[in-house]
Amino acid sequence: MKAFALWLGCLALGLQASAPPGAEIARKFVPGDSVRYVVRVELERGEAVSAVESRVLESVEKVDDEGKATVRTRYLSVKVGSAASGPRPDDRTVYGPDGSVLSVEGGDADALRLARALAVPGVPERGGTWTFEQRPVSQPPAPLARTVCTLDGTEEVGGVQAAKVRFEFREVPAAGEPLIAKGVYWLAFQGGRLLRLEAELSGIPGLPEKDAKARVTVELDQER
Repeated sequence: MKAFALWLGCLALGLQASAPPGAEIARKFVPGDSVRYVVRVELERGEAVSAVESRVLESVEKVDDEGKATVRTRYLSVKVGSAASGPRPDDRTVYGPDGSVLSVEGGDADALRLARALAVPGVPERGGTWTFEQRPVSQPPAPLARTVCTLDGTEEVGGVQAAKVRFEFREVPAAGEPLIAKGVYWLAFQGGRLLRLEAELSGIPGLPEKDAKARVTVELDQER
C-alpha cells in the first residue's frame, strides 16, 4: 500500500510538444514548464473500496544533455475518502527522451512499475495503431513493458480539440503477475498537453489481493 500511495506522486505525465491536427504529438520536456492536475484513484480490494484525491503541481526541473528530464510533483492537497490528509513531501520522476519512466525518487520498484503503466506516448502523424515500448530497468527492477495505442479520432475536452487515444499497457515479466492498464488518453493538438486520462489497472504490485483493481482519472485542475 505504501508503494501505491507513493505512486500518486509519480503520475508526472509531463508536457508534450505542440502540433497541429494530423502531425505527431511527441513528448518534449522544457525546463520551467508546469501544469496542475487532479488525480483520483479508487482502489478496490475484494469488498473494500478506498478513494484518494490529490491536487498536484508538476514542474519540469531540468533536462540533461541526453534528453533525460526530471519532473517534480508538488502536492497541493491530498484527501483520503472525505478527510484531508497531512502534507506530503515532493516527488521526482526521471523520464527518458521518449517519455519512458526511468526512475522514481526513493528507489521503490512497485512505484516505478505503476508510473510506467500510465506513461503517455506520442501520437504518430498517420495515427492508426502503434506500440510504445519501455525497456527493462535494473535498479530498481522493472520488466519490459509495451503499450499498444490506437488513435480513436478527435474529441473536444473543455473547449480544446484533442486526439483520443485508447491504450493497453502490459508488462512482460520473466516471472510473476504482469501489471496491466487499459484506458484512454485525451491529448491536446494545441500544445499537446494531456487533458484527461481514464484507466483501470490490475495485477497491482505491492498488494496481496490478486483481484485488486484501481480506477484512475487524471484531469486538468481548474481551481486556482
